[in-house]
Amino acid sequence: MNRNSGVQVSGAQTPYIRPAVRASRAGLTCGLADPVGVDEPSPRLSWDGRVAEEAAVTVSADGRAVWRSVVPAGAYAVDVPDELLEPLVPYTWEVEGQASGAFTTGLRGEWDAPWLAGEPRAAVSLRGSFTRPAGRAWLAATALGVYRVLLNGVRLGEEELAPGWTDYGHRTRYRLLELTDLLAPGANELELWLAPGWYAGHVAGGGPFRYGDRPAVSAQVLVRDDGGVRRVYATDPSWTRHDLGRPRADLIMGETVQVPPRSSTGETATEAPAPPILVQADPAPPVRVIGTVPAVSVTEPVPGVQVADFGRNVVGRLRLRVRTPDPVRIVVRHGEELTAAGRLYTDNLRSADQRDEFVLGPGSHVVEPAFTLHGFRYAELTGWPGALNPGDLEAVLLSSALPVTGSLTVSDPAVRQLVANIGASADGNLVSVPTDCPQRDERTGWTADISVFGSTLSFLRHTQAFLSGWVTTLIDGQRADGAVPHVAPVLPEYGYDSPVWSDALVEVPWLLWRRYGDDRTLRRAYDPMRRWAGYCLDQAEDGLRPGRALGDWLAPGTVETPKSLIATAALARSLRLIAHVADVLGEPHAPEYGEAFTRVSGAFQRAFLAGPRLHTETQTGYAVALAWDLIPPEDRAASAQALADLVRADGHRLMTGFVGTPLLLPVLSETGHHDLACRIFNQEGYPSWRYQLRAGASTMWERWDAWHHRYGLQTPAMNSFNHYAYGCVGDWLFRHVAGLGDDPRGTGGGFGELLLRPGPVPLLRHAHARYDSASGPVESGWRAGPDGVQFTFSVPEGVSARAVLPVRGAWDGMTVNGTFLMGLNEQLPTTRLPDGGCALTLPPGRWSFTAPAAATAHLLQEWDELGR
Repeated sequence: MNRNSGVQVSGAQTPYIRPAVRASRAGLTCGLADPVGVDEPSPRLSWDGRVAEEAAVTVSADGRAVWRSVVPAGAYAVDVPDELLEPLVPYTWEVEGQASGAFTTGLRGEWDAPWLAGEPRAAVSLRGSFTRPAGRAWLAATALGVYRVLLNGVRLGEEELAPGWTDYGHRTRYRLLELTDLLAPGANELELWLAPGWYAGHVAGGGPFRYGDRPAVSAQVLVRDDGGVRRVYATDPSWTRHDLGRPRADLIMGETVQVPPRSSTGETATEAPAPPILVQADPAPPVRVIGTVPAVSVTEPVPGVQVADFGRNVVGRLRLRVRTPDPVRIVVRHGEELTAAGRLYTDNLRSADQRDEFVLGPGSHVVEPAFTLHGFRYAELTGWPGALNPGDLEAVLLSSALPVTGSLTVSDPAVRQLVANIGASADGNLVSVPTDCPQRDERTGWTADISVFGSTLSFLRHTQAFLSGWVTTLIDGQRADGAVPHVAPVLPEYGYDSPVWSDALVEVPWLLWRRYGDDRTLRRAYDPMRRWAGYCLDQAEDGLRPGRALGDWLAPGTVETPKSLIATAALARSLRLIAHVADVLGEPHAPEYGEAFTRVSGAFQRAFLAGPRLHTETQTGYAVALAWDLIPPEDRAASAQALADLVRADGHRLMTGFVGTPLLLPVLSETGHHDLACRIFNQEGYPSWRYQLRAGASTMWERWDAWHHRYGLQTPAMNSFNHYAYGCVGDWLFRHVAGLGDDPRGTGGGFGELLLRPGPVPLLRHAHARYDSASGPVESGWRAGPDGVQFTFSVPEGVSARAVLPVRGAWDGMTVNGTFLMGLNEQLPTTRLPDGGCALTLPPGRWSFTAPAAATAHLLQEWDELGR
């Protein structure tokens, strides 16, 4: 990291943007493209656009239609009747003139294959042989731990760390792989590599054996023929266990790889008791390799110790290319920073060793770990035979690989870097579950992090299947009394019942409804939401929820936002959302939660407000009160002005943590103070986003002062350089800078109600956002020039769109697609706003508005003032 706070973004941090092939009018089943292994009842077929008129939907198997239906105009999804589907059948589907897709059903029943035990700390190979069966063959496999599958010595599939991390007290997942075209005539050897993973390995600083002392794996080969589905082979005591040459295999501590293994002799496998939990098809995308990053330089701070720099913070593992005439033992340690002496800095890893070892015989080797994961920019190697060259190693990046759905381009390279950093932190922390960090001994599914970052993430990546699966895990961790954990999968020592954190049970399903029309996750979470609300209301005294837990976590400054203010505001927010959920689902409880919101918001006003002002004035306090409608309407403008005055008094710097940061800039922009939001965003001193960029950040930091130009590195007890929470600013960039968002006044699903509200930012000359929404591709952007500002929009069919343009006064000369706006009053009725701007309702299509300099002079003046 460049420690000179005056240096601009280094070329070493060239933005890493994961490549993605965009599929036009793509078809999805249960939120995934062509999934294999679908257990969900009545699978939902969806496509990224609403049909312009009624259209036929056909589902087929073996070229024969098994179901036909007609969807009405405006539809973007349909459910297949469950009674028509059979297990282990590949289906294809098509929406006439719109989309097509495929899916293969899973077992659609209980799991009954035997289990085999592994080793407490090592990865082992379990092997069995079977004769090729007649018919179409499938392998279904799962584990308590993590596994990899090989058939006749060849790896099957691309999944890493299968089957991921779940709440093992309730369920684990299986994956389905087709074997038919891969089987050899006669005998075939099936091999399962099994490692402790999250089940028996180190988890969250609590040591190993969190769930059990030995991993276990279960697999079965199934055939579907005219008689239905039958099992032809499975894991059982006839299998043998072999040394894999990986005597240490831990996700957090690291892995040892021995080539060749010390022993090739097998022994009888040990059967393990079947766990009394659900085994279900995984509804989320698997963890995969998403790319590689080469080393950019190598240094030798002391003889025999060589340090490779990969140019940016990454998540994954190293692949080594070693040529040696003699046996060697290479030790690789991983870290995010270097000490002043150029050695690896590891204090912030706490107990996470992040150490891999390679014990290799003479010859040429290409080796890498299989069952560990590291967060790092630097790798320190000892024992390397000779001088290490950058080409000798590369970082292999791992992620759950959510499809790319959004892009944001701007004129400022620093902001482009920021957007790239947000995406990199997202990819690196989406590994089976949405984690807080990838490097230290924590790596848990913190609820507030994904709650505040979820909207930004859902612009950049398709999150429906991933987050819906995680919501199930969150519900699994809910206590009987309704309390919701801080992390999912639940780790009880991390606690329950923190406002905003635990409210993710409401926020994340609501986000999935708004983005994808996912009422299924809403339905699944509805009763748990109600139990959570009941728990909070039972604790409230006169409508006030007691302050507890984490508050505005990691907020800078000396004035703390009262935790009881945050707790009461968060309760009010959740009550209002649950009322909306009840309406969406047709449940009768909406009035009940609406009345509860009124009671709690009234208590908030009596306890924390004196007229329009807070008793304890903080940016976060005003942000939550304004964002969550807790200010009386007659006082709203004055409260917004009080926040603006506070921001100015703070030197146009944010003083917010995990709770206030996602709300501060949007609230300012929405209450007539967009200029102040821009000033905060454009700050280059501490604390700010640009401060991180000037320090050379290539991912988002956990703390505003993870590194401080005066004090150096923050406390090693809690300091991550790869945390996505403060990447929540991406939502503001999409909605309030480029102008692309859904209308906050609506409660519909599927991104069908748009608010296009571009907000030019000083220091930028253009911004453009694109989002492949559930309702079709949406675009919004602007470009400034000496003659004015051009605004461009794209609205898909079947979607309502309201555009608000930041023009003033003399906008009579504005043109629309080359025609003067004043001549289109009947087609595009325009409303003049109090600030002089205009609002329009846009029909579907592409639109280009050119506002003359006279109508946008105020924007250019603000840019010039900020530049000075």
